[in-house]
Amino acid sequence: MARQGSSKREAIVAAAKALLWERGYEATSPRDVLARSGAGQGSLYHHFPGKREVAAAALAEMAEEEIAVIDALFAPGTPPLDRVRAYLTRERQALRGCRLARLANEAAMEEPSLREPVAAYVGRIQDCLRASLEEAEAAGHLLPGVAPAGLAAVLIAVVEGGYVLARVHWDEAAMREAIDGAVQVLGAVTRPQA
Repeated sequence: MARQGSSKREAIVAAAKALLWERGYEATSPRDVLARSGAGQGSLYHHFPGKREVAAAALAEMAEEEIAVIDALFAPGTPPLDRVRAYLTRERQALRGCRLARLANEAAMEEPSLREPVAAYVGRIQDCLRASLEEAEAAGHLLPGVAPAGLAAVLIAVVEGGYVLARVHWDEAAMREAIDGAVQVLGAVTRPQA
């Protein structure tokens, strides 16, 4: 059975996670977190010294959840290029933006405790893409001269940029177009498989 205090902490972190995705760090106040969580001010400051620590806990959980999704997409046993395509074409909520990387343009990213979970998530994606592309290269599936690390960086940049395009134009089709382009790039640099 959970202690009352731990359930309040969980409610506070859950509220912060939702608000960070909806509004970002700078537009979320401790008062917003309290209103969303139903916790009192005493509960908030019992568990966290301030807004930054609440956000850091929320971002750490968000990163852990999203990394689990990435690890499932890149699980061994699936051909490497299929893993890459699965990442590119996975279902996304384009208009909400990337759950973590949407905070990258906020001044809060200067704070290591807030930046590190975001960097861990983006880094895991990039590592998984690079490893899959290196595996494809070793199997002879990439054209000569294609650098797996560079291609991995391009693909993640297209996905994250797709979120930006969708939000700027307030049109999910803008992200789909970017993803379709990334799939075409991947197809253009790979050898046909028998």
